Amino acid sequence: LISPIMPPKLPLLFIALLQIILSCRVQHASAADTTKQIVEEEDEIGYIQSLIVDTQMIASLDSPFQHIEVYNSDHYGKVFVLDDCLQLTERDAPHYNEMMAHVPMMEYLARRTNDDDLREPMRVLVVGGGDGYVVSELLKYPHVASIDHVELDEEVINVSKTHFKWADAWNDERVNLVIGDGATFVKDQAEKGRSYHVIVQDASDPFWLDEDGSVTTLPSSVLYDASHFESLYKLLQPKEGVLMIQAETYNIPSNLESIRKWRNVLEDIGFETPRYGSISIGTYPTGQIGFFAAHARDGKEEEKVCKSDDACDGGSGNSLTHDKIDTSPGINWNRVLSQFNELSGKTLYYHPRIHRSSFDLPLWVEETIYGKGADMM
Repeated sequence: LISPIMPPKLPLLFIALLQIILSCRVQHASAADTTKQIVEEEDEIGYIQSLIVDTQMIASLDSPFQHIEVYNSDHYGKVFVLDDCLQLTERDAPHYNEMMAHVPMMEYLARRTNDDDLREPMRVLVVGGGDGYVVSELLKYPHVASIDHVELDEEVINVSKTHFKWADAWNDERVNLVIGDGATFVKDQAEKGRSYHVIVQDASDPFWLDEDGSVTTLPSSVLYDASHFESLYKLLQPKEGVLMIQAETYNIPSNLESIRKWRNVLEDIGFETPRYGSISIGTYPTGQIGFFAAHARDGKEEEKVCKSDDACDGGSGNSLTHDKIDTSPGINWNRVLSQFNELSGKTLYYHPRIHRSSFDLPLWVEETIYGKGADMM
């Protein structure tokens, strides 16, 4: 979740960005110890977790914006850390990054109505994601003709190129790497009338919650403003494209409230049925993180309904938060399976069934995001 935006004033403010609502630290070991712990705390819910890594660092340097480290872990492989906050591990990085790449690509391709649409060269924008994993997954599609990748911190990319196996993605001639402010790039491209088929926003969190309960707004909040979402919509609407954004965990109350708010903003702007999906990933706080997938089209003619009344109400009198079981906006799942089988490389986490089921949420989460008794279709 590498930040793609430039802080408005001080570099120290940008450093705070990656602390998000977590309290992160590396618990330093004594000279005799061979391991130490990367510790992350969620004061809001009284939660703490840690990951044991080797004391000897693989890489350590300071960029103009943050402190960058790479460690090794016996189980999780290489561990990427920014300002003492864990960003990814080799073992479970596929969970998050494969979903961020393949969900929007598959949904775009699965809604094409004819073979000519499937043959159209695709333009993709990635905002953030400086480790390069999302970009490497997008390159598995022969449909992708070009990827604009916007990342603020060039040193994050340099470290990733050196230490992670997927980092040869930037060598692909289809990738145009832009070192700069992601929000500004999006605004400029929208004003120029450019368009994309798919946009993936892999951004850092927009706020953190202080110990006293007060909220500190961080520079990346601009990537979650209505004006930024409007620019993303303008870039996608000509191609009826798909937006994919990092959208926090529902297990933290302040996050869940933001998820609800972002969903309403996306829908008000014109995105069709923004859907919150869930990813299981053990090294992220509470073991869960989410995303929004949203289509830049109205899709009113493609509603899918339940096959029976029992299916709609669960057969038990339980009041569901929506009255249509299939939450996908006109997705042809047979086509998703066909496209999945044609990928130029294998996946470790993503497959069509986990894609489809990722939108099935606990009832209390659905009621909070979509409203009790609401029709999320």
